Amino acid sequence: MTATFSLSLSEIDILRAALCHTPSAQEPDPLLGALDRIAQRAVGHRLFTALRYDLTAGTAHRLYSSAPDRYPASGTKLISAAPAMQKMLATGKPLLTPDADAVRINFPDADAIFALNCQSVLNIPVYGRGRLLGQINLLHAANHYTPAHTDFCAGLAVIAATAFL
Repeated sequence: MTATFSLSLSEIDILRAALCHTPSAQEPDPLLGALDRIAQRAVGHRLFTALRYDLTAGTAHRLYSSAPDRYPASGTKLISAAPAMQKMLATGKPLLTPDADAVRINFPDADAIFALNCQSVLNIPVYGRGRLLGQINLLHAANHYTPAHTDFCAGLAVIAATAFL
C-alpha cells in the first residue's frame, strides 16, 4: 500500500510561512523545522535530520536536527566513512535500514543512534537543479518504517530541496 502524500491546510500555511522567512545562522531552518513537524505527524520519528552533500570535499553537512544536543546542525560527516551515504550516492534512491543489525552495517555512529533508542533509519534523497543535493533522515524503533513511509517522505524531500539550495 502506498501512502498518499497529502498536507492539511494548516501544514500548507506553515510551509508558506517558512518559505517566506529568511533563516539566520542562529536558528534552525524554518522550512526544515516545518517538515520535521509534518514528518512527525505523518510517519513518526525519534530523530529527523537533513544533510547537504559537498561532493568536492567528500562530506555531508548537517543542515538541521530535531535533536541538536546530540546531533548539532553544524555537524559534518565524511561520506567515505558512511556506507549508507555511499549507497545513497551510488543509487540515488531511498534507503530503508529496518533494524539494529542493518544499522550497525550502514552507520559508523550506530552506538549514538542506539542511544536515542532508535534501531531503524529511513534515508530519502533530496534533488534539485538536476542533481542530488543531500538527504533527509528519519530514525525510529526497529521495523517502524515501511515502503509506504518511503513514498510519503519522498514528497517531503521535494519540498526540502529549497532549503538545500
